[in-house]
Amino acid sequence: MSVQAVGPVRGGYQVGLLGVLVLGGMLGPAQARSLAEIQQSKEFRVCIAPIHPALAEVTPPECWNQCTFTGPVYEEVVAFAATLGPDITLKFFRVLWDAQFHNREGVTVREASYTPELLASGTCDVYPTHLTKNAWRLTKLDFVTLFPSRMMVIVNQAHKARFHTPADLAGKVAAVEKDTSHHSWLQDQNTSTYAANPVRLTLMPFNDGVRAVDAGEVDFTLLDTDAAIWSTRHQFKQAMVVFPVGPTEEIGWAFRKDNQDLQAAVQAFFETQKAMATSPLNQIWERAFGLTLTKFERLVRATQ
Repeated sequence: MSVQAVGPVRGGYQVGLLGVLVLGGMLGPAQARSLAEIQQSKEFRVCIAPIHPALAEVTPPECWNQCTFTGPVYEEVVAFAATLGPDITLKFFRVLWDAQFHNREGVTVREASYTPELLASGTCDVYPTHLTKNAWRLTKLDFVTLFPSRMMVIVNQAHKARFHTPADLAGKVAAVEKDTSHHSWLQDQNTSTYAANPVRLTLMPFNDGVRAVDAGEVDFTLLDTDAAIWSTRHQFKQAMVVFPVGPTEEIGWAFRKDNQDLQAAVQAFFETQKAMATSPLNQIWERAFGLTLTKFERLVRATQ
């Protein structure tokens, strides 16, 4: 198996090209592909949104072309691709988070049903960047769950006395990235639980939001459990978890709805890996988060 990082991809399209895919210097029309077509082409196309180092990073950080990817999501994809055969070439694209949901016009329309253009065009075969399954995304994508999660409220340690229960979020300033599940959840809460005193939302890149909390520039942000563990373990010294909010969620990889064979292959891979304590997937998680994926799932269930 070989790995190539190609690109760039911004919005819903390759930069400077509409509905056309540039791969390995070859120019040609792209189209959505089945698992059999992926294996026949010996090429697996992966779009990663490196919004937080707990998921994936690119080197150099501002890179959009020929980037080097690292991180748990990248390693998970490499481990899965090995099951497709030794002669599979992995081709990675860096994408913006919101671009994963864009239609042909390069816009995310939450209430509409469509296949996002990056998947419909065949630019991407999979979105593996630990996407949360929610109602509006299910109008566009199918998901294979990798793990359950809760949203964790992250605050600056100096301000922890202000945060005892979810009611304390009312009226506070939160940093969130546009069209993440955290953004959707807070918008929903502002029309219900916090309607009398809404949370003030500041949209910024995911990792910048945690940095803003660490610096005391906003009151709080939300992280999924895996990113919360990673951030407080590796990255930020002043940020801390105070409590979970929202329901238990399903997080995993996202696909075109009609690509059932690829979904089944990924589902079988996840199940096999979780059943072995020393599997590649469990080892990836132990290195990144300090506990295996299997133990992580038990930890999340204990917060319910």
